[in-house]
Amino acid sequence: MKKLMLLLASAASVLTAAAEGYQVNNFSARQTGMANVGVAMKLGSESLYFNPAAAAHQQSKFDISLGATGVLSYVTAAELPSMENDYTSSLREKSDNKMSTPLHVYFNYKPTERLAVGVGFYTPDGSSVNWGDNWSGAHLVQKINLAAFTVQPTLSYRICDRLSIGAGLMIAWGNFDLSRSLLPVGAGNTTLAGGFTLASNTLGAMASDPALSAEEAARYAALAQQAGAGAQYFAGNLRDRAIVSAKLEGGSNVAVGVNAGLLWDVTDQWTIGMNWRSRMNMKVDAGTASLRYATAEAQQYLGLLNSLMTSLGQSPVIPALDRGTFATELPLPTTVTWGVSYRPNDKWTMGVDLQWIGWSAYKDLNVSFNEKELAIDDIYSVKNYSNTLSARFGVEYNALHWLTARMGIYYDQSPVDSNYLNPETPSMTKIAYTFGASVAFSRRTALDLSYCYVTSADPERTGSYPLYTGDKLTSVFARNYKLHAHVLSLGVRVNF
Repeated sequence: MKKLMLLLASAASVLTAAAEGYQVNNFSARQTGMANVGVAMKLGSESLYFNPAAAAHQQSKFDISLGATGVLSYVTAAELPSMENDYTSSLREKSDNKMSTPLHVYFNYKPTERLAVGVGFYTPDGSSVNWGDNWSGAHLVQKINLAAFTVQPTLSYRICDRLSIGAGLMIAWGNFDLSRSLLPVGAGNTTLAGGFTLASNTLGAMASDPALSAEEAARYAALAQQAGAGAQYFAGNLRDRAIVSAKLEGGSNVAVGVNAGLLWDVTDQWTIGMNWRSRMNMKVDAGTASLRYATAEAQQYLGLLNSLMTSLGQSPVIPALDRGTFATELPLPTTVTWGVSYRPNDKWTMGVDLQWIGWSAYKDLNVSFNEKELAIDDIYSVKNYSNTLSARFGVEYNALHWLTARMGIYYDQSPVDSNYLNPETPSMTKIAYTFGASVAFSRRTALDLSYCYVTSADPERTGSYPLYTGDKLTSVFARNYKLHAHVLSLGVRVNF
């Protein structure tokens, strides 16, 4: 029962999923077409995100940009050939993800020639994965939705014609929900049938104790019979379903960080820039959980098994997750981005960004339950993420006075070691190809469209995720993952 108890309690490690893929790269419909290059470019109000220093170079008094992105991602997980499946495994499962919709809104105002004041709203982090209730990895994740939101008030100042600085406060918050089966699909039947059989045998032996009264013996015999019925039920039913699942959800406290930048026009053709975004810690103080059972009979029998185990002096099989709250903390890592842009003439603009991401801040995950009287063990999970680099290249061509075309490519390293690869959001080293265009309806209004195709740098990635009972490795969930995504962005810009 201890093995089962620890497995059940591990369902509370909800924010594991967040760090596997919580960095979103869609902050501008215009710049998505250029592979999200922008640190060394003057983008009006959109510079509030890419580099606050560039906002001071805005040509108009007011600049407004707003847009939305639709992200459709597809992940497959294939079982690895092994001795257990005679090296002929054909199990290949696919996620059924809903569309994610990051948003962005920017407003920038120039009260003087050198000073700019602005505010931005964007969704820098998030993920959405749905594997279904009854897939083979349901005990790791069934479904997850995570979103983080940021409001950023910003100041930007032009020190001289060619040099500017800027900084903004990042005020961030988020929410999440995750569903996970408390037992592996299929194997859970054997575990529960064994638990009922143990309870039935123990109660039967107690009923035959000659020291008991007839009434006590009859009560133990009746309980033994009920336990036997439970063993038969789980031995013969729900073999391909998640027997009981936990849904965990909550919202984080507000976190505050800094986004600061520097922009220097080296010449009329060359510009360099740097942007720094500080680390923030997203804290959840009171996450909540609910339990969902496959059938009413399963709920009834599991309630009985909990009562039986408690009466026998053992821990309950299903922990009281739905009666307590939990606390945890997740870092949003520091990022430093260096950029260069080049304008050989009035028609062409090229840009390169190199970003360092401090994922090593995510060494482990600690989840603790606030109500100690429920006796639910705290969770400690090792992550050991590594710092990564992301490289981006984009080009823009002013084809006509009303039409601008863009394209780009970017490369983004995975921070996750293959020995910790989790299907909650399989982390792949990615390559993305982007295309976009802007149509100017007037000097003051433009419509931006872009498309991005994301795929893994390798055709597939093999990884495993260890499961422990205490400090002992009990099983490994190994799969071969493939991933791709389609990203479509639409935006409108207005200046006056």
